Amino acid sequence: MTSKKKITIVTGPMAGHGGEESVITNFINHFADTYDFELYVSQMLGDSVWLKRLDERTQITIGTAGAGRITKASKLLRYMWRCDADAVIVFTPRLLFLTNLARKLYFRHFKLISWVQFSINDYFSTRDRGYLALADEHLAISGGIRQQLMDIGINQSRIHLIYNPIPKSNQTILPENQVTNFIYVARIQFKQQKNMQALFDACVQLKGAWKLHIYGTDTTANQDEYQQCVAYIKNLKIESHIVWHGWVSNVWEKIEHANALVLTSTFEGFGMVLAEAISRGIPTISFDCPVGPADIINKDNGFLIDDGDATRFAATMQKFVDRKTHFPAAQVKQSITNLYEDVYYQRTAELLKKLL
Repeated sequence: MTSKKKITIVTGPMAGHGGEESVITNFINHFADTYDFELYVSQMLGDSVWLKRLDERTQITIGTAGAGRITKASKLLRYMWRCDADAVIVFTPRLLFLTNLARKLYFRHFKLISWVQFSINDYFSTRDRGYLALADEHLAISGGIRQQLMDIGINQSRIHLIYNPIPKSNQTILPENQVTNFIYVARIQFKQQKNMQALFDACVQLKGAWKLHIYGTDTTANQDEYQQCVAYIKNLKIESHIVWHGWVSNVWEKIEHANALVLTSTFEGFGMVLAEAISRGIPTISFDCPVGPADIINKDNGFLIDDGDATRFAATMQKFVDRKTHFPAAQVKQSITNLYEDVYYQRTAELLKKLL
């Protein structure tokens, strides 16, 4: 009987309830019978409960909390000294630089693979982007990230477009007939990445019976982002249409009716929330931002709006308010077949077998 090959995953700081945590958990748990896994998390910023959901065979190491950059780097290098993995999958360019340094210092021969979860151009500095060339192979979660890797000189043959896995949901969330319910499920940010200001600028143009239900939290210490949002919608005189739910665990179980999910981000890595909504039969409206939405939204499940065009975004929302557009739930759910877990894991299993 041949021994299982070993994969070590190295990540940056984890908040505890984001998309990265879900991707890592699902990936390890699915392949735990095929590969031995170790997980190195450079720092835990928040809830660590998600680690308990990992397959119990996973060896977990947490880096130094609250330490300076040199201390954190030293901890990772010491960890890599005993690393005997066949492959190391790394989530950020700086950690990629350090793991490659360890590979040279300790004469290791593991395959180094990048797995970036964010828009490279929007999230990383020019210097950090350069570190990506140190990886032997790259897993791309969207066509936009694949293009960004090619734009910095990575050979296309080393980039493997795998997307992110979406669980098939048995749940179907149907539209509300009386009042048009738009839902927003994401972090609360007035400008910056999530760009909620543009969403409110679209909402103020709407006529008729509608509500915007906001599910998410402001991660700033003083709730500055939330306060800016509240002040802005009050100034626009649309506060009676806005329903704040805060952060809700198992959010999809709490949403009874939704006509469309809306997203006005300036950039994404994949846009997981779009796919999660579509898997439940909810159509979507999103800016065609870099990167992700263009891989998920199509004519059978929603609308891609030119990036930043709040007026067109509003006109599209108005179609839902006026009942001038209709997406059958079954059609919506079927529209992302290539992203569902069964197809994803078959695609990824074949790739890992080839790479390792």
